[in-house]
Amino acid sequence: MDTRTLARTAVAVCAAGVVSVMAMAPASATGNASVYTNGTERGRVNYWSGTDDFRVSDTSCDGRSVYTEYQRAHGSTVRLHHRGGCGTHVDFHRAFAGGQTIKYRVCVDVPVARDICGPWKRDTTG
Repeated sequence: MDTRTLARTAVAVCAAGVVSVMAMAPASATGNASVYTNGTERGRVNYWSGTDDFRVSDTSCDGRSVYTEYQRAHGSTVRLHHRGGCGTHVDFHRAFAGGQTIKYRVCVDVPVARDICGPWKRDTTG
């Protein structure tokens, strides 16, 4: 093979690799919300409106669990618990009708005291 043919082949192989890596990358969340204490993130929720999935993450090694609350179109508040511990997350799938207003937040569960919650984040279901 001459140098030009080799160069074209290398470019084609690299391009194919980039395309396959892009196809395997997970979709980005459409929204997220966090809770902080003393400037440190303690928990996070990611929401994917296209699939109605929530990912609840415990981002701090403080010995406390985290949970997410969500509410759709003036409905009741639903709580999604995560007790996995420091540096872990859990995914929750829901099946909402599209185009509804939804709000969600993440909280730290504080036994014997008021829980610490981040601000509500608003989104629209897919």
